[in-house]
Amino acid sequence: MPVDKSNYLKVLEDFPAQCRNAMALPKGITVSGEIGTVVVTGMGGSAIGGDLLKSYMHDTNVPVFVNRNYNMPNFVDEYTLVVAISYSGNTEETLSAYNEAVERKAKTVAVTSGGKLASICEKTIKVPKGFQPRAALGYLFFPILGVLHNAGIADVKNKELNEMLALIKDTEKYKDKAQEIVKQIDDRVPVIYSSELLAPVAYRWKTQFNENSKGPAFHHIFPEMNHNELVGFQGMERQKFVIIMLRDEHDNPRIIKRMDICKDIMEERVDVIEVHTQGESLLSRMFSTIYLGDFTSYYQALRNRVDPAPVNVIARLKERLGQ
Repeated sequence: MPVDKSNYLKVLEDFPAQCRNAMALPKGITVSGEIGTVVVTGMGGSAIGGDLLKSYMHDTNVPVFVNRNYNMPNFVDEYTLVVAISYSGNTEETLSAYNEAVERKAKTVAVTSGGKLASICEKTIKVPKGFQPRAALGYLFFPILGVLHNAGIADVKNKELNEMLALIKDTEKYKDKAQEIVKQIDDRVPVIYSSELLAPVAYRWKTQFNENSKGPAFHHIFPEMNHNELVGFQGMERQKFVIIMLRDEHDNPRIIKRMDICKDIMEERVDVIEVHTQGESLLSRMFSTIYLGDFTSYYQALRNRVDPAPVNVIARLKERLGQ
């Protein structure tokens, strides 16, 4: 019997086209007035776009916050742009936070495929239905970026977008590399490390292992892990854990040196797989590495003989919450 019963592989293969299509969705949609902060509110696969946006805009004058909660941070007011992202449009935490944003008179934009969020938010970007939220990352990220670009908050260059699309176009390259990594992982628990700038990418790898491969995975960032988690390697065993280190030549030189030293320390106890980012722009480096991680978790699911698409335990949780 086929493991991939819903042909999740096709969704991954179509990701470059999804990103390209998503870039056209915010055309003509903008926000006006003074904006001091941006808050992206969402959960799970719908919130990761906010994390990526925060990293992408790390050097701008408008701070980006990601809210994963029922409530809004206390600073939200009429000078805040709140972007509510819920793929289904019915995520209860996101709806609750959105309603509070409206009460605080914040500027609001929604990204969703429909549901209640689409009916209550006047400025909504509708994305196609039929995806698992985590598989709709292009549709949930690029519309936000486009709105901020239209509003003059983010300065997105066509050169960046074109480089990123060109990098992820060769799906066979990502498949081959992903299958190599899966052989190295074997049946061990992956622990993913990156710099803080690429923390959303490392987190995406972790959550994709959780949801696609149906197994545990963990992540942390440099240099923070040097001040705590590194000590835990004294209790780690090579047959149980494997490290995936996301390396970026644009990282701070001290981060690069720390990773080099820690790789030697870690390899005394566990195996270390190094994954190097591709491209010049941050957008390219983030999305090409994410794409490799998505394929890696997919092939790990096949190795584990589990269907990558369904997340039945989450459905069970939501069912009990609704009782």
